[in-house]
Amino acid sequence: MNISLDAVKSYCRIDGEEEDALLLSLVDAAKDYLEGAGVMEPEAEEPLYLLAVKALVLHYYDHRGLTESGAPGEIPGIRNAIVQLKLRATAARALEGLSWPTG
Repeated sequence: MNISLDAVKSYCRIDGEEEDALLLSLVDAAKDYLEGAGVMEPEAEEPLYLLAVKALVLHYYDHRGLTESGAPGEIPGIRNAIVQLKLRATAARALEGLSWPTG
């Protein structure tokens, strides 16, 4: 799934192109974080996944260069979004494993 740089910039309220390379690297970091949390990147557009990536990017952007305790999962609402995305993926895998009787 492609996440638009313009959508990320709009969410982060960033104008101009000076930060584009940084934002793209933060998008990659957010996707990696979600994958490490058990949330694989969906093939189709998933609004909750997009929100999680954009919120993580904003958090990383706002806190770059700072040393602090806490993890990105502590962003309000993101932990719940990650749990929901993981549950959806688990349910989808379970449904794929079911075989329905025919005829």
